[in-house]
Amino acid sequence: MPALDGVTMGIFRRNKEKRVRRRTVRPFRERPISHVLEGMACLLLAGAFSLGTYDYVRTDPVFRVKTIRVEGACNLTPESIIAESGVTADDCLILLSTGAVRNRVSAIPYVKLCRIGRIFPDKLVIAVQERLALATLIVNNRLYEVDDEGNVLRELGPETPHVPPFITNVPDLDYVEVGQHMTQPSLKAALAVWAAFSRTAMAGDVSVSEISAARENRVCMYCDELNFEIRWGGEDLGRQAGKLDVFWRAQNKNIRCKEYLDLRFGNDVACK
Repeated sequence: MPALDGVTMGIFRRNKEKRVRRRTVRPFRERPISHVLEGMACLLLAGAFSLGTYDYVRTDPVFRVKTIRVEGACNLTPESIIAESGVTADDCLILLSTGAVRNRVSAIPYVKLCRIGRIFPDKLVIAVQERLALATLIVNNRLYEVDDEGNVLRELGPETPHVPPFITNVPDLDYVEVGQHMTQPSLKAALAVWAAFSRTAMAGDVSVSEISAARENRVCMYCDELNFEIRWGGEDLGRQAGKLDVFWRAQNKNIRCKEYLDLRFGNDVACK
């Protein structure tokens, strides 16, 4: 290997020294205190700016809620929904917690779904999907509207018009409160029977006045135009409803049962 001359060796040493200097980083304690003070000043300035912006947004009347629009309400009034939302003209639209508003509105028994939207600078939108009353539950001579999922929507007065039919004789049920979700198997069976029957052609010809839910596998339906009860099982209700419709047409809408019509036995219909 040829020997390096003096100039080449000098260049080699300088490059090596530069590489060493680049890898050398002074520890934090050796940095000038002025750098630390500058960093703290930047943080204080950013905090002051954020606080000033927050205070400006909070107090500026431009961002106060001036309009609340309610969408999807039928049984509920917009005024009642707004009252339950807790939103007032003192609230700032930007800082308003839409999650908290949604939770308050969703706590209304009639509300199934709720969405909250903001239209800047000053409009709040509350969109709801209401639950629909499917039947009226009787417990200890008190009346309650319930939906298809067993949610208690409201209590009715004795003279208040009700949604038919009455659901009666639910076992082990002594107390009901508005907003409660009912899970009793016999009640669920009664609601499912009513939903299945409502899809039949026969439902357009008779009026169901009562569904007795004393037993999950023996739900008894009573109609104003019939002098016998219709007995349903707790399973395969679509098949039972289809059998009932076929039998209803085959009898020319004039079933001659005296005591009951039982749909629980396979493909047969028991008539007594």
